[in-house]
Amino acid sequence: MRTSVKPERRAGEPTEAADQEQPAETDEVLLPHDLPILEEGGLAEASEVELSEDARRERLELAAQLSRRPMSSAMLERLGRWLSFLGRLLFAHVLFERRGIDAIRDCAERGTVVYTMETHSRLDYFYFNYAFLKHELPRARFANDLIVRPWRAFWETLVNLVRRRRIPGPRKMEALILRDEATFLFLQRPRQKAEDRVTYSQPYLYRLIQTQRRQETPIFVVPLFLFWEKRPDPRRASLLDELFGTVQSPGFFRKLVNYVQTFWQTFFKFGQPMVQVSSAINLQEFLREYPGADSSDASELLRARLEEFIRQERHVILGPTASSREQVERQVLARPELVDAMREHAEHTGQDELSVRRQAQKLFAEIAADPSLLMIKIFSATLSLVWYRIYDGLEVDEEGLERVREQAKTSAIVLVPSHKSHIDYLVLSYVFYHYGLIPPHIAAGVNLSFWPLGPLFRRAGAFFIRRSFKGEDLYPVVFREYLIRVLEEQYPVEFFIEGTRSRTGKLIKPKYGMLDMMVRAFASGRLDAIKIVPISVGYEKIIEERTYRRELLGEEKQKESLAGLLKTPKFLTSKKGRLYVEFDEPIDLGDYFARFGIDRLQPEDDALDALTVRLAHRIIYDINRVTTISPTALVATVLLNNPDRDASISRARLLHELGFLLHFMTRQDPPVRLSGALREALASRQAALDALKQVHPEQHPPVSLAYDEHADLNDLERQHLESAMGRAVASVIDRALAIFEKEKQVQIHGKHHARTYTLAPQARHEIAYYRNTLVHHFVPEGLLASAIASFNSPAIALDRLMDQTLFLSRLFKYEWIYEERAEFKNVFMRTLDDFATQGWVTLSRAEEDQQVQITEPRQELDYLRRMVLTFIEAYALMFRRLPDLVEAPVERDPLIKEVIARGREELSKGQVHFEESLSKPTLLNALRLLEDWGVLVRHTTPGRRRETISYQVHADWADGQRYRTLLTRLETLLNPAHTD
Repeated sequence: MRTSVKPERRAGEPTEAADQEQPAETDEVLLPHDLPILEEGGLAEASEVELSEDARRERLELAAQLSRRPMSSAMLERLGRWLSFLGRLLFAHVLFERRGIDAIRDCAERGTVVYTMETHSRLDYFYFNYAFLKHELPRARFANDLIVRPWRAFWETLVNLVRRRRIPGPRKMEALILRDEATFLFLQRPRQKAEDRVTYSQPYLYRLIQTQRRQETPIFVVPLFLFWEKRPDPRRASLLDELFGTVQSPGFFRKLVNYVQTFWQTFFKFGQPMVQVSSAINLQEFLREYPGADSSDASELLRARLEEFIRQERHVILGPTASSREQVERQVLARPELVDAMREHAEHTGQDELSVRRQAQKLFAEIAADPSLLMIKIFSATLSLVWYRIYDGLEVDEEGLERVREQAKTSAIVLVPSHKSHIDYLVLSYVFYHYGLIPPHIAAGVNLSFWPLGPLFRRAGAFFIRRSFKGEDLYPVVFREYLIRVLEEQYPVEFFIEGTRSRTGKLIKPKYGMLDMMVRAFASGRLDAIKIVPISVGYEKIIEERTYRRELLGEEKQKESLAGLLKTPKFLTSKKGRLYVEFDEPIDLGDYFARFGIDRLQPEDDALDALTVRLAHRIIYDINRVTTISPTALVATVLLNNPDRDASISRARLLHELGFLLHFMTRQDPPVRLSGALREALASRQAALDALKQVHPEQHPPVSLAYDEHADLNDLERQHLESAMGRAVASVIDRALAIFEKEKQVQIHGKHHARTYTLAPQARHEIAYYRNTLVHHFVPEGLLASAIASFNSPAIALDRLMDQTLFLSRLFKYEWIYEERAEFKNVFMRTLDDFATQGWVTLSRAEEDQQVQITEPRQELDYLRRMVLTFIEAYALMFRRLPDLVEAPVERDPLIKEVIARGREELSKGQVHFEESLSKPTLLNALRLLEDWGVLVRHTTPGRRRETISYQVHADWADGQRYRTLLTRLETLLNPAHTD
């Protein structure tokens, strides 16, 4: 069907000439007659309607002929011996991740694939020919403006000259799509002007839209990216850029230079070229988004969508167009907020504004990062060596990282990892660089700016922050404006919300400074979108074990230096197991404001303060939730939970208790994240149970190890299940025990099933670090079990049990972060109901005088109690010193040392049960709690280097009666069998 109306041509709409003139594509297929798809004056809108049967048949005939005789631009179906060798030689170093391969394969299964790339490149096309053959992906049967078979192109040119007829490229692409053949489309040539780009590729996009409207099978436009160099284009093109193309849109010679450069860089572990497959555009769904658009408008919208995808992918991988440090300094110092602050500072101090500006410049120089791609590559190469020498590998949550990638396309990303080791500063940068994301700017403590590592860290993206802004009025404004500028440019920003490394393995209560700056910048409208990503960085073994042990026992923290890092024991000679990186769901700050009903642009200060505190605790809770459970953490928990601290534990008991821990954690909702080795071992859990039944068929009834079938097990079945789970992971646990044995922290005696394991006394603090990485999963159960034990009775009134558990929950407010907006009563009843489901307690349902019956002395309850018992003992040690603080204030640091010293004496006498209770961070938390409760008053005395903190019992508590009552309650929780 034709129309006699000549439509008005829109900007970017292909004309007849544009549809026909493709000088580099010379393929020709002989047809009985031309296909009737062109009108006299241009591309007719009649193409929007259904084709006639003759027209459809002619198109299918063309497609069949094109399929039988590949065009000169079609990818090779096989490479042959020499081309295969050449492909392996040239492209073995290119990273093509499995997720990208799977994405293409999924599109090919559901429809027809049209690959697209931004810039024409023969080298890239040849790589994808090689890669598609290697991974068995659909090969492109056509590519615009490209020749793969030159002899065939030469012959076809002669035929075209003789017959004076050629088929335009868009029509060939359409015919192949009708046959469900993949095609390839370049959007532009290097160094091409904007108007020429439209002429170059718009006819193909127009034809794609038309073709989709004429068929039911979806067409998937799949944007491909091949980054030979991870450096953004400059803001201003140089003369060389004009001649040879930019880094990301190179001409032939620059492409060759880029290739040679990345080839040797890959050899030296400086990074490698990578393929990125962007989100595919389903043209059926795309057209549904614009029901009123004709093919011309739709093709322009498709180009805009593709260009936006290209911009987003380039930004995520390469970052924004780089500015020099001097440019950033000028931009930050020119910000109105900082200009006003400098003026006010000059008026307040009586200085001239030029002097104040110089102070701001010095502060900027102290703070700002100066990232260099070369330095990042050097760090990458160095870290690859370090990981190989001290770790068995990294386990990265790739699904979580992909969520971060998607969010980074449209929002500023703030990465908030746990902080357990100095290596934390390097891990995320290494992961981001190797997974094709721009490495983050990292907020590092100013104590790490020492020479020579400080300048190197700065070049790798670190910016430095003082631990305190107290007494400063200009510094916090310079820091805030620099931070906002980095976020405005949408660089990922990484900071440690705990403020310092955890010496205990347990996450520290959050600090609010940087988070508050971001929240207020967002609330004021200075930042449009922020996504906060809680991240857990975990280690099977950390390199600072010995250092942490000394600090836990009261020694002063040593200032970081190059010599100090080099003296880290056996830094490059001992294996530390595996390293784990897990990502939680990003927190959208806009959604978080809306969730709590806060007006973003007109918030009250009190509301922002409360939101910042709540958000900080939410981040810590989320980090805990996604922390990987490592084999060393499981082993440490079992060894430390031995009620006789000096006794050995048999292999059978070790494996059964491991099974208890695994059973407990895997039935949580959602289940905890286990290390890859543990997951793989439990993946064959049913096979492990079958093996167990073969050994003792009369003792082990059939029990499924599937997680969703744990609810209705009786005691015997549960014991068999736990034993089977423990045996399933035995080989993984043996590797963890071997790491501890090599460090002389665990002694292994005997052979095979007769082995016993003894924890070295001096290693309890070091081993406790790993147990504390998982103890948060047991807190509600541990607190309830401790409260039950404190009554030393088979029947307990429900209200008294709830009150005792609430006391424990409040006691440890500075130890753990509880679930956001979860009311205590709901958590308590949920945990109690779970105890009842397990058969450990019975709860009467009478409305009045409800009772909790302990079915019998339960080993499980005692086991859960011991998970938190060392913290109860540490608090008791501090509470016992309260009489010493009545008469006069006592300095905090000497007080901590004195408590630890007395504790060690009592430990030798058997009056203190656990050496790990003598922990400086836990004792400091106890002091903080006593201050919060009003038991102690804090006195601060300024000093030359730092202030001195002292504590004294509050006058209201000075008679001793109230704090003795408090101590008695704590002693009851610690030693229930000895209470009246």
